[in-house]
Amino acid sequence: MSIKVLINGQAEGIISPFDRGLHYGDGLFETFLVQDGCLLFASEHFSRLRKGCQKLGFPTVNEALIRDEIKQIVGNASNGVVKLLLSRGEGNRGYMPPETPTVTRVLSFYPSASTFEKTLGSCSLILCHTRLARQPVLAGIKHLNQLERVMARAELKDKSAEGLMLDTDGLVIEGTMSNLFIVKNSALITPQLNNCGVHGTIKEYLRQAAKRDNIEFKECELSLEDVKSADEVFMTNSLMPLRSVDRLMVSDVTYNMEKGCVSQWAFNSILSNIRLQIKRSNE
Repeated sequence: MSIKVLINGQAEGIISPFDRGLHYGDGLFETFLVQDGCLLFASEHFSRLRKGCQKLGFPTVNEALIRDEIKQIVGNASNGVVKLLLSRGEGNRGYMPPETPTVTRVLSFYPSASTFEKTLGSCSLILCHTRLARQPVLAGIKHLNQLERVMARAELKDKSAEGLMLDTDGLVIEGTMSNLFIVKNSALITPQLNNCGVHGTIKEYLRQAAKRDNIEFKECELSLEDVKSADEVFMTNSLMPLRSVDRLMVSDVTYNMEKGCVSQWAFNSILSNIRLQIKRSNE
């Protein structure tokens, strides 16, 4: 199955060598899972994209246009991954952004024969040496400056494992490509992302689902010791969508962990919501 690409709506489009996304990472991206022809958690993705555009001073995102182009690029495919990239477009040499940018829009679709997991899977979590810089202005959004995660991901010899990232103050933030949750005394706890990190779409869904199902939900500062002593640990992102952590590896020490009822609740809730989204999209 071949990858399909649209650049500014054109299949034969090109990216300028003067594009600020190439020069400075001046832009944003979103990664959508397509399942049975349904663009999953689209409202959460577009909500984060709008916040990112507002923070970076981009023009208001044309959601209807992007949705139409996604339909075009996905076509009759059932499953796969859509990646949307927005950059500030062309600019003069230097950091000063243009006053009225013409945003570059890149859509790519990676068809796949596989589907999301229907049972709760697990993964190993390995502490990375690379740390995340603290920058409150960019916290929460999915911007193009991802070299910290690239370097952290390169540390992992086991490519099926996830890497755990701390910030420069030593606080636990997230995985290299996922949000982290721990469970303590039946409470669902996830790190505050006031200074760095990406506020994931599944994280946002679980925040709302916990409130609906009367599960205690906290966002607070977490230390590595908090993770080591947790009753359960799991990771989420829009493509997994959830994996339980069965072991945490810190240097040469391994901490074994168990799947628990809160992890299972979270997985079941996400799976149920995905099935509902697919059903509604096919009606």
